[in-house]
Amino acid sequence: HLFDMESWKASPQLRTIPVSKSLDASHAVMPHEEAEKLIAQQSKILVAPCICRKEHQIKGDACDKPLEACLVFGGGAYLYEKRGVGRVIDQAEALDIIKKADEAGLVLQPSNSKKIINICTCCGCCCGVLKAMQRHPHPAELVTSPFIAQLDQDECIGCEECVERCQMDALSMADDVAVLDLGRCIGCGLCVSTCPSEALTMTRKPDEEQREVPGTVQEAALNLARARGKMSDEWLTEMMVKSKADRLAALEE
Repeated sequence: HLFDMESWKASPQLRTIPVSKSLDASHAVMPHEEAEKLIAQQSKILVAPCICRKEHQIKGDACDKPLEACLVFGGGAYLYEKRGVGRVIDQAEALDIIKKADEAGLVLQPSNSKKIINICTCCGCCCGVLKAMQRHPHPAELVTSPFIAQLDQDECIGCEECVERCQMDALSMADDVAVLDLGRCIGCGLCVSTCPSEALTMTRKPDEEQREVPGTVQEAALNLARARGKMSDEWLTEMMVKSKADRLAALEE
């Protein structure tokens, strides 16, 4: 297994944000919930090959989705650049990559934090995280996602575009109209952005169903360690005290 499913459910390290085209002016969207706003906050941006699709390319079973498609920011971008991986780009090109990701049917998965270090653009055929979610009976339980799809069957024209684009098999057809399984919807918006009849829309989840997004990736990692039972609050306190003691000792030398 790629990861411990129960620990991931307790503290996901990636989250899903909807493609902006699937949102309308009536939605209250937080800055950490929209790709364009996340990109606008960045001063250092690098685009790198998707590691999952690159792996499948090496194995000889790659899909046809864009390879140069994953965005890295800040310190991560500097590290990638130093190692000669990817290339530095500006905000305009980063926005164009997000647009092309929607056209290609890729799910936007930033790091599960308000201050992000990356946005992955993921396909269900290569991405290890999405493939693991696909195997779960209720992928909606695993994601940190502020939105979920909503279907008006009376408006559905039976084109099946949404069925083809959904990475979680949340949509199927019955009697020539779409059927939506909310337990499988991860709120990516790919079905909404290309629905010709606007039968599909995005709706914000109720407050009680909203999962808290950690401030930083470090906080998210600590939450995961706690969920796995690898790190207790007592251990953290001991390490903090030891760290301060070591620094004080170093100053005295």
